[in-house]
Amino acid sequence: MSVEIHQFDVVRVKAIRRDRFAETAADYERSPQIGDIGAVLEIYSNPELGFEVECSNPENGFTIWLTAMYPDEIELVQGA
Repeated sequence: MSVEIHQFDVVRVKAIRRDRFAETAADYERSPQIGDIGAVLEIYSNPELGFEVECSNPENGFTIWLTAMYPDEIELVQGA
């Protein structure tokens, strides 16, 4: 059964395709890692389904990373 993910849902990184985060973007603390928790800010449908996800530091609110993720890379955090 597939769970639909909506804008502002809390998600967990469950996989990362290939080695696409080998380098950290200069604007952020680090790249996404499996197990990270983030919030869906935008949903893309063209050219394919994707989600803009932000992971923030819960202590100070600063962005750890912000990037587009594929549907198979994230899962909904139930009860969040």
